[in-house]
Amino acid sequence: MKKRYLITATMLLASAAFAQEAESAAPAAAPATEVAAPAETAPAAEPAAAPADGSTSSPTDKVTEPAEVTESTPAENTNPGEVAAAAGNALDIIKASMSEETSEAKMEVKYSGEVEFDVYTGDLWNDDDFKHSYASTFDLNFEVQFNEKWSAFVGLEADGETDSPEAVYNGAYIQYQPADFFSVKFGDLTSSEGAFVAYYGYDDPADNAAGMKEHDIRGIQLQLAGFELGLGFGRGDNDAPETEANGNVYDVHAAYEFEYAGQHLRPYADYKSYQEAQHNELHAGVEAGLSIGGFGFRAVYGFHADYLGDDGDVVEDQDWTSTAHAFLVEPSFEVSMFEIKTSAFYALIDRGDAAEGASDLDNEEIPEYFFLYAEPALKLAEYIKLGIPVEYHTNTLDDDDDTQKTFDVGGRVYITPVENLEITAFGMIDIPVADNEDNESFHMGIETVFSF
Repeated sequence: MKKRYLITATMLLASAAFAQEAESAAPAAAPATEVAAPAETAPAAEPAAAPADGSTSSPTDKVTEPAEVTESTPAENTNPGEVAAAAGNALDIIKASMSEETSEAKMEVKYSGEVEFDVYTGDLWNDDDFKHSYASTFDLNFEVQFNEKWSAFVGLEADGETDSPEAVYNGAYIQYQPADFFSVKFGDLTSSEGAFVAYYGYDDPADNAAGMKEHDIRGIQLQLAGFELGLGFGRGDNDAPETEANGNVYDVHAAYEFEYAGQHLRPYADYKSYQEAQHNELHAGVEAGLSIGGFGFRAVYGFHADYLGDDGDVVEDQDWTSTAHAFLVEPSFEVSMFEIKTSAFYALIDRGDAAEGASDLDNEEIPEYFFLYAEPALKLAEYIKLGIPVEYHTNTLDDDDDTQKTFDVGGRVYITPVENLEITAFGMIDIPVADNEDNESFHMGIETVFSF
């Protein structure tokens, strides 16, 4: 049954490919858009960085594709009735396109990218030697526009905690978009939900998310007036590498985007199967936000589950069902030369009897069960900003463990001398609290990012 659904969707895309839509066949409807945010934008469909609302739908793990930023944000006032009307319009478009001949390609190629190179010190107070470490990222993305309806994307990426990461293929897809409210993609796609947007330490949705970190598939994705549906086979880390389930994973993702007058609502669900005894994952939740003047508020609820319905099927007399309920709020405020951004996160975690490292909850998607963060900042000049981060971290998923808690405080200087270039220098003091017997520590670093 699963294969039949995928084959049917693929045949539908292939049929549309034989020709183009007759111009008169597309009635007006509410526009829909999608993402590829280089840094932050609502449901992303192409990049690596977390979008402003923390939700993404992108072709690669960490692709930054500015050219696609508008693609996944649906039109304001979208509602289920408009989705139904748009579905009828989309069928008319597909029917009309089947009567046309293959058109001549009018090739247009665009490129974009992002580069980051970082250097960090070790513990300047406790290390015997003056140590350092690196992190580097290079994304290079190409968009090919065949004509007004057909386009393609391919990305390359080099990323790692080193000064010379190796470049690898980072995904490709083709897109058919005959109208603003309707598009179909086929190829390498990535979805994520409920990213950490405010706190700099967890803002890469490839690694962490309150909702769902990036899930890579090779499959098909439909976007229709704010509704998004994707289906495909697991790819990369989403395909259970180095286990017997590698090559067995399939993933289904659905979300609906609603925006109106600065308000934002996005419910979502994602089901992933390993085709093993009760080994499956479910992510579901909702993201909401509003913006009024200089005040912004964003909230995420995320449900995480693995080994659903297990009742001794994996290991006799054990229940490996593991769940987490994650809650994230991110208020922010900006006026004149002053701004403040904050995060509060808490997760209720029940690992069941799952062996250590066997549950999806062990993949660091949820980085710790509780943390608080606030960073007031003041503009010292038009392109220089000073922030004072104040943080509290539990640094564990075990709410009974008080031995890793820290209180962190420091300074961050943001320098943006020109558009698309930001240099961040920081120094942080980590102070052990509760039963943590570690020494106080101090570390510094410089992060440089530019895009083109």
